[in-house]
Amino acid sequence: MPPLPLLRAHLLPIALGVAAVAALLVPASGAGALARAEGAHQVGVITTGLVVPWDIAFLPDGRALVTERGGAVRIVSPAGALSATPAARVSVTENGEGGLLGIAIDPAFASGAPYVYLTATPGSEMQVQRWRFAGSTMTFDGVVVDGIPMGTIHSSGRVRFGPDGALYVGTGDAGVPARAQDPTSRNGKVLRVPPGAFRGGGVAPEVVATGLRHPQGIAWQPGSGRLYATEHGPSGFDGVSGDDELNLIVPGGNYGWPHRRGWDQSPYHSPAHLWPTTIAPSGIAFLALPGSAWSGKALVAGLKGKVLRLLSFDGARVVADEALLLNQYGRLRAVAEAPDGAVWVTTSNRDGRGTPVSADDRIIRIVPPAGEGDLAALGAEPGAWAEAPAAVPPAERPATPRRAAPAAPGLLTLTAPASVRAGARARVVAVFSGTPGRVALQARRAGRWHTLRLATPSRAVVRFAFRPRTPGAQVMRVRYRSAGRSLDRPLRMRVRPA
Repeated sequence: MPPLPLLRAHLLPIALGVAAVAALLVPASGAGALARAEGAHQVGVITTGLVVPWDIAFLPDGRALVTERGGAVRIVSPAGALSATPAARVSVTENGEGGLLGIAIDPAFASGAPYVYLTATPGSEMQVQRWRFAGSTMTFDGVVVDGIPMGTIHSSGRVRFGPDGALYVGTGDAGVPARAQDPTSRNGKVLRVPPGAFRGGGVAPEVVATGLRHPQGIAWQPGSGRLYATEHGPSGFDGVSGDDELNLIVPGGNYGWPHRRGWDQSPYHSPAHLWPTTIAPSGIAFLALPGSAWSGKALVAGLKGKVLRLLSFDGARVVADEALLLNQYGRLRAVAEAPDGAVWVTTSNRDGRGTPVSADDRIIRIVPPAGEGDLAALGAEPGAWAEAPAAVPPAERPATPRRAAPAAPGLLTLTAPASVRAGARARVVAVFSGTPGRVALQARRAGRWHTLRLATPSRAVVRFAFRPRTPGAQVMRVRYRSAGRSLDRPLRMRVRPA
């Protein structure tokens, strides 16, 4: 595949003020005042019985479409009632983190373009699909973007319409970090489909940003048009867990993965905000409707953190980070501002990594506190994209404890044959992000680990060769040390009879 077209700043004339955002989200005529709480915010569960809800999008009539990772698109009333019959069942491959993921409503839905856009993983790739909505039913209408390889991890898949009318898609590295820096790959990127092009045939998307590991949330700041993306930092197998990011996305920006992490990622773009301890940030939503103390702030859902983070801004800078719902509802994935001004948040406790209760998965409705909010403090001329090489100058970063780079590098890729004949030579190749210390290739036998090969390498690529003797399934691992901890990467190999 040739290098993908790189989006330049002059291609993005964004003119978006607070009023323009609010106009897209105001309640339908006669719906009454926006939902606002006197005093503290109010929290309640409005929907139960979902199965791994991944994303939320609101129709012009106030109903919500909610994707379930297993392939169903569910309809939820403004009051939270769940329709028994899904609007659609999408054929997907649920391989690890794959399935039915993001959802977005065509900006011209109410004026002759009744389309819904989904990210889904049929087969071995992720696609952006277009579906036609009528009444309470969706029918497949075409593929907009394909050719995005999927893996068992890091699909990303958030899809949103920007204030410029274009369709934006976040893609993960699919477990292959090098793809994030590969100009011929659509993985590890933020992609853009120009206005209107998403209603035609297949599109070769433009690349907005590269060097991303797993960007699960994208949202625009009201008043400035700045685009922010949440990103998962390393989680153990590819580096010491931590350093989740909020990135200010600029056209053509490179965000450093897998070469950099932490606050200072020069010569790449450094994050606007950092969570040194893993929260696994997923969905993000700016609150654009007025009359709330949260107006202009951003809410970020945390999966592993089991938290909703409330971020306050002064222009491009994050100046406060408050924890909400901590450990109250489990893993949180999607967050969206409803047309009535309330906030909807989904749980993700049935995704294989949570501890579900009988009501899971759920939609939580939050009524923000009444007030003025931060809409006047967001700065920048409407329509301006930030173009500085760093998202936030180092001297202006909030006083979050900084995390040094790991003492030892992480394991990026591990290659081994799926099967080998007994007595034949088998080769295992491990690629690290730098030169590791001792690395061991081990096999499991009679309930114990046995070291087959031990290496103290002088470079980032470690190669092992050995001759398996016993036919059957061989459970193995590569064991190494990083930042004072022992880490493992498992592998399996079938040994065929000689």
